[in-house]
Amino acid sequence: MKIRFDKLTTTPVNFESSIDGVKFSGSIKKTTLNLAKCSGRLIGELEHICDSCGTDIVLSLDEELNLILSDGIYKDSDNELSNTIEFFGGIIDTDEILIGELEAFKSDYFYCDKCKILEGE
Repeated sequence: MKIRFDKLTTTPVNFESSIDGVKFSGSIKKTTLNLAKCSGRLIGELEHICDSCGTDIVLSLDEELNLILSDGIYKDSDNELSNTIEFFGGIIDTDEILIGELEAFKSDYFYCDKCKILEGE
């Protein structure tokens, strides 16, 4: 779903996107001229492979997301890393957020039940 940044107000706009069995839903509302708050949830199942033996596994997702969305380049006052996603062209794309969050989630290490036992988890 694409939402124009200039159409956002302090009243939340509800959205829902889904890709490959994972649903991302929530709301977005403007907090300042160039910033908006995205509160949402990732729910579903994601196919992945065990990082130890390569066996196919299915990951269950039920993650809460609280993100800041910026219309253009974001610079914080303390030069700290934050959960801010920059959008250009005045359009927020919730599919793009979903893809990015799924890739970040998949970058962690995941093990099948057999390898969890071998690793002592």
